[in-house]
Amino acid sequence: MGYVAKLFPPYYKYPVLVFLFCEFVYSAFVLAISEAYYKSAALILPIAYRIFDDTVKKNKPGFDWSPEEKEILEVYKLQMLFLWVISAIGVILCIFVMIPQFFDFNDKKGNPSHLCLVRRKLAWVMFLVIAVYVVVLGIAVFWAWTDGGAASKHFHTHFEGAEKEEIYITELEEAFDCESDDDQEMCWEKVNKTFISHTWLDILFIAYISGHILVFLSLPFFNKKLFKDDDDVFIDEPASKLLED
Repeated sequence: MGYVAKLFPPYYKYPVLVFLFCEFVYSAFVLAISEAYYKSAALILPIAYRIFDDTVKKNKPGFDWSPEEKEILEVYKLQMLFLWVISAIGVILCIFVMIPQFFDFNDKKGNPSHLCLVRRKLAWVMFLVIAVYVVVLGIAVFWAWTDGGAASKHFHTHFEGAEKEEIYITELEEAFDCESDDDQEMCWEKVNKTFISHTWLDILFIAYISGHILVFLSLPFFNKKLFKDDDDVFIDEPASKLLED
């Protein structure tokens, strides 16, 4: 088989495991980040909105707050939620597809081989499912990346310029479980880090693009017999000679 042909099914288990492991690591990384930022935003934004509305009522000079500006922050929260849900699905999907790769599957003659070599139709189904996930994840990452950190700048500009009554400060401290003086310092640090920065968005986007390209192009180097006990006779045989799907 040529290099291009080995980019696609049928696969030995090795390229499947390599790709899914990398996908799992990236998805888990995105999951951890998006979950943390979404939960943080979900805690602080309702309180921040009341602070901003209260500041507008007091007619503080130079402070502007409108429904359109609120929409910017709500879209950001939706972006983090979308990333969280998609990456969580991806983590589960990677595990679900990886597990069968560790088992042997027999052909009609009882010869052990790898799943995607024996069941070619199933191999293409799994390939397409993973491909759809990668595309959807890319859309989620790109959507968040297009924000460019604008929501973070928008929030901090308003939060720093707003008048914070003691009642709102207490609500923030309760939301973040701040009790002692040390906790309160940590509480304000959490407020300052509520929104993901432009740098992190760039890292997620660049890692997505470069990582998927490099890993996908490396698949042919793993899509071959790597160990003596690998039965590779099936990879070049027609589907009619393989186990019925």
